Amino acid sequence: MNYFLTIFISLIMLFAGAVGLLVAINLIKRQKKLINSIILVEFKSVRVHYIVGACIVIALILTNILALAGVFDLESLLLYTHYGLITWQVNFLYTSLLFLLLTVLLLLIILSLAKSAVVDKGIYTVLNFLDWYHVHDYIIDEIKGLVILSSSKDTFNTLRDTTSPLRVAKQDIPKLKFILDKNKNKFSV
Repeated sequence: MNYFLTIFISLIMLFAGAVGLLVAINLIKRQKKLINSIILVEFKSVRVHYIVGACIVIALILTNILALAGVFDLESLLLYTHYGLITWQVNFLYTSLLFLLLTVLLLLIILSLAKSAVVDKGIYTVLNFLDWYHVHDYIIDEIKGLVILSSSKDTFNTLRDTTSPLRVAKQDIPKLKFILDKNKNKFSV
């Protein structure tokens, strides 16, 4: 029974890592499109939380590599004796976990390096692209230099269709207001 559970958990980790890899590839493609576009206003961002997350994942990766190398025999011994696993099952479990952690690290690095900007076709945020058809309204806090966009026809009634606050330079706020006023609800009836 423990054999099937170990294989099942390992396969779930491999599947989650593969999905994360596909997301990372899509984020890289989106960033390449942003680089090749004409940037009208660039959003500034502080991504300390991604860097902290990456440091934690690096520590977990090093721990996992040391466990694979046999330095942490206590954990492996627990898997051998308590769960009745054999060596290849423990190594498969550790390798699956390593693949998942490397995928998470790749995603965190991409998210920490990703740019957000307003281009002629729409707005690139870290995680998605809003073309002008999806921008229905916006709120700008000129004192803090923050912009929140809404892609809902009901504007800001729900948080589901709003972006996280995007930081913009204070000298770019009038230009951003002009671009957003010109293009919001551009294609809506």
